[in-house]
This record gives sequence, structure tokens and C-alpha cells, in this order.
Amino acid sequence: MDNIDVTTTCIAVTFFILCYVWLSGRRRYPPGPFAPPIVGNFFWFKKDPKGYLRFTELSEKYGSVYRLYCGSTMIVFLNGFEAIHEAFVKQSSIFTDRPQLFVPLIGVSKGTGNNGPWKTLKRFTLQALRDFGVGKKSLEERVLDEVRVVTDILEKSGQQPTRVKPYLLSAATNIICSVMFGARFHYNDGRFQELTDVLESIFKLNAPFAKENFFPITRYLESGKELIKKRGAAIEKVKRYLAETIAEHENSFDENNIRDFIDLYLKAAKDKTDPEIFNDANIYKVIVDLFLAGGETTGTSLDWCLLYMTLYPNVQRKCQEELDSVVGRDRPVGLADKGKMPYLESTLLEIQRIANTLTFSLPHVTNQETQLLGFDIPKDAIVIANLYSAHIDKKYWDDPHEFRPERFLGENGKIRRREAFVPFSTGPRLCIGEPLARMELFLFFTNLLQTFTFKHEEGKIPSRDGIQALTLTPEHYDLIAVKRF
Repeated sequence: MDNIDVTTTCIAVTFFILCYVWLSGRRRYPPGPFAPPIVGNFFWFKKDPKGYLRFTELSEKYGSVYRLYCGSTMIVFLNGFEAIHEAFVKQSSIFTDRPQLFVPLIGVSKGTGNNGPWKTLKRFTLQALRDFGVGKKSLEERVLDEVRVVTDILEKSGQQPTRVKPYLLSAATNIICSVMFGARFHYNDGRFQELTDVLESIFKLNAPFAKENFFPITRYLESGKELIKKRGAAIEKVKRYLAETIAEHENSFDENNIRDFIDLYLKAAKDKTDPEIFNDANIYKVIVDLFLAGGETTGTSLDWCLLYMTLYPNVQRKCQEELDSVVGRDRPVGLADKGKMPYLESTLLEIQRIANTLTFSLPHVTNQETQLLGFDIPKDAIVIANLYSAHIDKKYWDDPHEFRPERFLGENGKIRRREAFVPFSTGPRLCIGEPLARMELFLFFTNLLQTFTFKHEEGKIPSRDGIQALTLTPEHYDLIAVKRF
């Protein structure tokens, strides 16, 4: 009898194994390079300043939807606009969640970018940004104040080669400070410099493909312990800084005098609007998300803008001619002027397309099995959109590697909408800082071009190649700002 039971059990187990193998074989997972057991395609995820090019080259071999494995985790890459739009827009209910990674992308509990409360927090944050001036005269004046500070710095440079990126980053961060904290800071203020430095370090240390996320043993290696230590130290610095500011707000809080974003958040918490969402943990996450979305990315985008002006003096001259014609030189450019200078706007759009500050979306994760462009995508697959690939997609862009602002102009001379233009990603997870970033980019770009002509050092032509981290940043370069009048 025992022998019969053992034989029956073996037959049943074998049957189920064969069924599983047969059913798995019938699934049509996305193609990709061979993934060895245990390690998967581990070596594809090594740190590489040109990594976005390597991942894009894989799409030429495997198609618009391909997969890699990091350990046993499937990571699906979406390439070209059609695949990105299909997943993040048409199937957004399946592809919208964020994965829970051991080395977090931002790293301060739940917030606008995590599962659960993110929709409520995003609605609250966007409404708060509107309340505190995004698109309004009040915030426009704050942005112009920062433009004037950067302008003064460039004037004092005396046409000497200058690294402008730190000032652009400080300016963008200060604008977020004015919305969050109701105050701005001097660029040389020690506390403010510490904040900008640590935020930049968080961006450099961000590692969605960090081996520590997928191979627990690597967390005990020296490199893993160092990464975790640096991330933890940077995040703790931000939390200490914010804790002091939040405590100051709590001590002086007056529900009849809401001064800034923190006050608004504290009011929601005190009203017990939703205690599971409006709590101490989430306020850190929301603020850090906004600093990173509206600070580092905007500063980097402006850095690309000035770099391209040094490389294409004819485009710069046409922008300035349009500025002189529409605005003149006796007053600053304002938001009311937007729409009256189509060539300048098209230039700004083309720089965002070709420079690709965000080459990849932040990781998404599927919440159920689905099909995407004929492929089976399993539940819990991590999904990354290659935004760079959408901006060089030949189906939507002629000569995509050429810098040509005219591609954003219609036959009527007005701005032409391009659906494959996704510098802030797309779908429900569209970057929360997009409205503020667009406002800042326009006001900074136009007002700086109104005042200066930008040149590179003779014999030192800046590279158009970027350095890949979480964002694509220009290689170090200095420029010369020549005052126009």
C-alpha cells in the first residue's frame, strides 16, 4: 500500500510539473537576451554613464517590448511611443503602481509616488500648488526674483567662463522653498547649501537597478553597505532639515492664516481629513518628491538649454530677434507673453526632446497579468519606459538626432502639438512637478536670452552627450555670458 501511495504521489507531482512547464511554454513573454539562472541579466545593470544608449540598442534587436531579468525579477522595457502609450495610458489601471524596492527611489516612506495613498496625495499636492501660485502672478514674481539673482551673478562674472549649473539648481530649489516654506534663502546660506547638496546627492545615488534590490546577499558586501549607508545618511539629513521646519510651522500654526504648503498639509492633518494619509511620514515624502521634481530636474533642463544655445548660435539669435520684436528690452518677459513667440517656444520644446533630462520613467509594476502588444506580461513585473526612445522614434520624428526647432511649428506658424513628446512621462504618473517646471523653464530661458548671449570657451565645444544617473545631466562645461545691452 505504501509503495502504491508513493507511486501515485510521484505520478501526480510529475503530472503537475509537466502541466506547469507546458502552460508556461504557451505564454508569450517579451523576448530578450539569455538570462542565466540565479543572476539573470545582472551585468546589464552595472553603473554606466551611457546606459540609456545600451538599453535603446537592445530594442533594435528585440523590439519595442523586451525583457531582462535581475535575479528572478522580470523587468520589462517599453521602447517607442506606441508601447509607452499603450501601457501607461490605455492600460494605466494595470501599469500605474510603484514597486517596493529595498533601495528606494526617494526613500522616505509613502507619498505621491507609492501605492495606496498616492492618488489622494497627488490631487492634494496639485491643488496646493495651484493655490500657492502655479500659473499665477504671485509665483511668477517669485520665479522672476530668482531670474534676477542668476542674472546678477552672470553679470558679475565679467564674461569669464562660468559653471552655471549650481546657480540654476539653487534657483529652482529656492522656488520650491517659497511654495513649501513660504520663504527663500540666499544661495550661500549654509543650511540652504546643505539642502541643495543633499538633494543632488540623492539623485546621484538613486538606483532602481541596484543589485541590492534583487540580491539580498549583496547588501552585506562593502559596495552594498556603502550604498545603503550613503542613502540613509542623505535621507536622514533631509528629514532633520524638514523636521526643524515643520516644527517651526507647528509652533506658529494659525488655521486662519495659511502661509504655505506645510501649513496646508498641517491643516489637513489637524482636520483629520484622512489620518492614514495626512500623517508625519507622508509629509516628508511629498516634500522630497517636489524638491526632486521641481529642483534638480528643472535645474538640469535649464543647463541643457544654455548648452544648446552655445552650440547653435543661429538658433539663439533667432530666439533673441523674436524676443526683441515681441517684448523688447525694457521689461522682463512674463507668462502673458507665452504664445506670442512660437519660434522661441519651439526651441525650448526641441531642447527638452533631444536633451532628454529624464531618459527613463521611474519604475512601475504590474498589479495583474495582462497582454501588451501581443506579449504576456506577468503580475509583479517591473516596467520601465525608455522616454529617450520615444523622442527618437522615427515613426514620429524625422531625422530625430538633428536639433531642429521648426519640427514643433505648424504650417500656420503656431506651436504644433506632438503626441510622442513625453519629457515628463505620461499617464496618471505624469511628473507631479510638470506645471511648475514648464513655468520655470519658460521664464528662465526667455529672460536669460533677453539679457545675455551665451557662448562656449574658444576651442572647448561642450559635448551633447550626457551622463546617466536618474537624470541625464550635461558633462561639466563652462560658458561665457555676454550682456546684450
